[in-house]
Amino acid sequence: MFVHRPDARLFSLSFGQGPLTLLALGGWVGSGEVWHELFGHLPHWRCVSYDHRGTGASSHSGPITVDRMVDDLFAVADAQRVGHCIVAAESAGAGVALAAALRQPQRFAGLVLVGASWTRPAPGSQDHFIAALRADHDAALRGFAQACLPEPDSGDLQRWGLQILRRAPLQHAIELLQCRSALQVQDRLAEITLPTLVVHGTRDAIAPPADARRLAAGLPEAELHMLDGLGHVPIFTAAAAVARLIDNRFMPAMLAAA
Repeated sequence: MFVHRPDARLFSLSFGQGPLTLLALGGWVGSGEVWHELFGHLPHWRCVSYDHRGTGASSHSGPITVDRMVDDLFAVADAQRVGHCIVAAESAGAGVALAAALRQPQRFAGLVLVGASWTRPAPGSQDHFIAALRADHDAALRGFAQACLPEPDSGDLQRWGLQILRRAPLQHAIELLQCRSALQVQDRLAEITLPTLVVHGTRDAIAPPADARRLAAGLPEAELHMLDGLGHVPIFTAAAAVARLIDNRFMPAMLAAA
């Protein structure tokens, strides 16, 4: 279905049924498709994905900002009739998920943050990558996909990831990077008291493992799992393992409450 916003049409899919819902968003120019392999390992959940503005089949006419992306998340939840849910975010999507949790914590039962890139970038730190995108968009995306997936025998996954990345136009990719300068969540982690699962690969070259440890230390109810030998996208390379972590973290409490 397409979720209609005043300045956007957001493509969203819903899979399965269950006692708890996982509402998932991708990172940077990764659409909701990045979660679909993992959804197959959560047969007892309802899983909802969407292509955030600037990615996939979604379209928009207004600016890309963190605030508007948070508005979009709530609009998708409303359109899909999602009540109390777990919000899952990959990479740069973590900043949006954390901002949503700060705005309306009562909407959520918990957070899943995988390969979280959640900090406000230092001034000028993204300039080199933006210049590379402008100089040769496809080559920069290929290099990014390779850096995301350093695991052996990951060529098929790199090709899949590259197909996803290519769907975002160059200007949208740049806007999605630039909007991160407005992130404020790193200054307010202690306010987020939701149960949180932080999952991160020890070989992550995009979001440093030290950032995951700092994130987990700053969130009062966080549980951290560092996955040895994995890169930036464990939901590609270890989908079943990440799904088990999600089940173990959230399903017992949900079943007990029921």
